[in-house]
Amino acid sequence: MLNVLSLGAGVQSTALLLLSIRSEIERLDCAIFADTGWEPQSVYTHLAWLEEEAAAAGMPVYRVRRGDLRRTRFAHRSAGGRPTASAGRQCRSTSSAKTAAPA
Repeated sequence: MLNVLSLGAGVQSTALLLLSIRSEIERLDCAIFADTGWEPQSVYTHLAWLEEEAAAAGMPVYRVRRGDLRRTRFAHRSAGGRPTASAGRQCRSTSSAKTAAPA
């Protein structure tokens, strides 16, 4: 069985990765970063540092990406130019209070 870390490059996954490569917890086989294409530059800078640390310890970090979340998210626009939901669920109120909760 593989021990794989879902690496988001935040506090918790960073700590787990560092603890693993320093042998303070069970050794992970690899880490995977799912790149949305929409992270702040500081995340990519931090991720590059994590990749260097992991590589020095012989642990691969894989970046995976399928498309660009920003481009996909804003590709669907209404007639007024406002973004519309491209994923998930849209709800329409049937009450006069104009509020709706998903069923």
